[in-house]
Amino acid sequence: MANYKPVVRTIGAASAASGIVLPAKLSTTSWVLLLVRGTAVFSNTILRSGAVAIWKSTAPTTAAPSEVTFTDANAVYGISTKAGVQLRFKFYAK
Repeated sequence: MANYKPVVRTIGAASAASGIVLPAKLSTTSWVLLLVRGTAVFSNTILRSGAVAIWKSTAPTTAAPSEVTFTDANAVYGISTKAGVQLRFKFYAK
């Protein structure tokens, strides 16, 4: 069964009291969903309560990450993403 990702629809600035109806057609695209669950570990030390940044490319970049999540007290994190895409993970702690 296919999974569906919503297509982003942006509506420009509007007043909540304007009384104007703004049409917005919404749609989805089919994608194959991949669930990634991991544990952040470095030199046999679990990395608790830190940020995990994920880029949907392995190319070097200074752009903002595609996804951001956090590890829990046991250093476990999880994301859902499109399958068939290379990912680069980085962990950030205080």
